This record gives sequence, structure tokens and C-alpha cells, in this order.
Amino acid sequence: MARTIEECNAYILSNLTTEFASIGITINTATWSKRNLLRAICYVIAIAQSVAEQMYDVAIAKMQAIQNVSAAATALWLQDAVFKFQYSATTPQNLIIINNVPTYATINENLRIVTACSVNTSVTNQVNIKVAKGNPLAALTSGEKTALQTYVVSKGAAGITYNVISNNPDRLYLAADIYYQGTYSTVISASVIDALNNFLTNLSKVNFNGNILVSDVESLIRNIDGVNDVVIDRMAIRESTQAVFGGTDMVLAGDWINRKMQFSAGYAIQEDTATYTFADTLTFNAE
Repeated sequence: MARTIEECNAYILSNLTTEFASIGITINTATWSKRNLLRAICYVIAIAQSVAEQMYDVAIAKMQAIQNVSAAATALWLQDAVFKFQYSATTPQNLIIINNVPTYATINENLRIVTACSVNTSVTNQVNIKVAKGNPLAALTSGEKTALQTYVVSKGAAGITYNVISNNPDRLYLAADIYYQGTYSTVISASVIDALNNFLTNLSKVNFNGNILVSDVESLIRNIDGVNDVVIDRMAIRESTQAVFGGTDMVLAGDWINRKMQFSAGYAIQEDTATYTFADTLTFNAE
């Protein structure tokens, strides 16, 4: 890490004093005037040293960033490649080989459709790539997914099996008793439901394919203006293709079963089956 000008100058003066003392000359840098020539020389050298170290830090950071996305077959490299995938329903986006590297003949950032991606190794020589597109996130179409699969195999390393996964969002079921201050009766339901939906949207973006924690949901609700307490009765996650309660319970009858879980699709929305939405399953109690 680069030193400040003052740190470099102090180092130079200390060594200067020591070196002069070794040959029998005593100098006291504390008594130097502001116009002392040797003082000025030392300070100019300190400036140059500090700037050089700062430039060195910047160069190292740039090289590290390039290395993170340039090392073939690493997760970061592959994720970066997936974000650069181009798709057009009317004009095939074929890769060509330039300097032994598969790339697009024409780079068109407007055709980059993947907005969320995670790369994970499942078993030996198998890599799962979960992706979603758009905002809010959605699954790739069959054609988009097929094109991405071909692209990944072309870009990836030989001997590795790549599995592109893009599914509709998981569903989060939440039944809870929420105790609130009576003065918030007209807004409490909307405030809680909006906060939960925003939480799921944000979690899907910043922690795609990450975990959802029961404690985070509890804390989120409890910290909403007007809420005194929350008791979660049931919390469950299911894949979009599963029936309600056909997935996995995190809380059942008030008991914590799984304190954290990973979304199968990588992201989630509230349960949208009629009579099972947040508006149906959250009970608000004034006190």
C-alpha cells in the first residue's frame, strides 16, 4: 500500500540522519529552515516516492482485475463471458476465432441479455451456470437458453460439462402474525408487503443464487415503522413448477426447520397462487 508524502519524507530524514551519523556528522533535521536546500531535496524525493507507490498500487489493482476475468475456466472468467453473451432472434450471433479466442465479429452491447449469473461446480468436471434476464428478473426463453448453451461450450474449457440453467422464479410463502401500533392501521399492510417484495427483488439482484435467511425476514419486518413484533408461523420455498407447499419448509408451525436456503432458480418472488399471497397469509394485530 502506498505511503503518504509525509511518511516517505520521515523515512528519508530518518535514514539520512543515520547515514550521516555513521561517518561522524551530526545533523538535526528539526532545525532546518523552510528554505534549507537539503530539506527541499528530501521533500521532492518524498513526493516522487509517494506518487510512484500510488501508481504501483493502481497498476497492481488493474492487473489483478484483468487476471480475475482472464484466467480461462475460472468462475469469474466464465461469469464475465456469460454477461457478454449476445442474442438476436433475427440475426444469429456466431462466434469467430481471433488469435485462438472465440469472440464476436461485432460487439453489440444492446444484444447482451443476461443480467444475473452464478457459476458453481457441482461434481467433477461439471459446472452449473444459473442465469436470468431483464429487470425484474425472468427466465431465458428456450431459444435464448439454447444459444447460450452453445456459446458457453464454445468459450469454455475442453473436458468440462457446462449446464445452463434458467428457470422462472421460486415462490416464497410466508404466514406470520404481525403486531403493530394502532396508529399505523391504514398503512401497515402495504408497508410490510412492499418491504418484503423489495427485499426479494434486491436479494435476487445483489445475491443471485445466494441464501435467504429466516432471521433476515424477521428483522426486516420488525424494523418496519409501526411494527412491534412478528411471529412467523410458516415460511416455505418452492420451485415454480411445484405445487403450493410442494417445496421445502423453512419454518413450520412456528419451529425453525431450515434457517437458510438457496433459491433453486437463483431468485424468487412472493407466492402468487390465489389465497396464498402475502396479502392472504399475513395477519395484522393492532396493540
